[in-house]
Amino acid sequence: MSCAAGSLNSFEELHFLAATHYLAERLCSQPKIDGVVGLWKGQAENSGMIDGCGNDQARELGALLAKYYHQKAALVFDRNATGKTSLISFHATQAMGIISVMMTRATINGATVIPQVHDSLIVIIATDPDQRARARRLYSLLHGHGLREEPGSTELIGDRDDRGKARAIYAEILSHAPAEVQQLDKEMYSEKFNDLGMQAH
Repeated sequence: MSCAAGSLNSFEELHFLAATHYLAERLCSQPKIDGVVGLWKGQAENSGMIDGCGNDQARELGALLAKYYHQKAALVFDRNATGKTSLISFHATQAMGIISVMMTRATINGATVIPQVHDSLIVIIATDPDQRARARRLYSLLHGHGLREEPGSTELIGDRDDRGKARAIYAEILSHAPAEVQQLDKEMYSEKFNDLGMQAH
């Protein structure tokens, strides 16, 4: 977990964030981009989270990034009042290792942690009442503050098990995308794009 948190300052993460900014600023009206640590069953991996995009743009942006970085999947959450899924978020001050231990105690498999100056923002996707109750238990165990619960729907694009199948799904999404998205897909394999994040590093 310390490695994953430390990797938020690596060139690979800085390139990912720079690439995400480049794409999101062209596709989304008010994008907000964070470097994050994904916690999953006691394991940790540095990643990223993007907010402020419409659902179509979020799917296209997810496909662009997941294809470029050879990821198996990207998760898209669409806020809407009739959705049956919840995006639950709250702040906690504990270290990453303690958060992971408390996740196990609350029987939560996965969460996204966004490190901030004085604490961390914890984000959990809950798809049913039982998962919502577990998220609230984690909130209580961590003595969290600023609890928010937003309704919506989720879509996992890609393939959990096969990167080849996932890549084909991303290509299919992008083949039906607007011309500007297809142009960005081509730009991503240029030398200029490859150098994004160099100055920050």
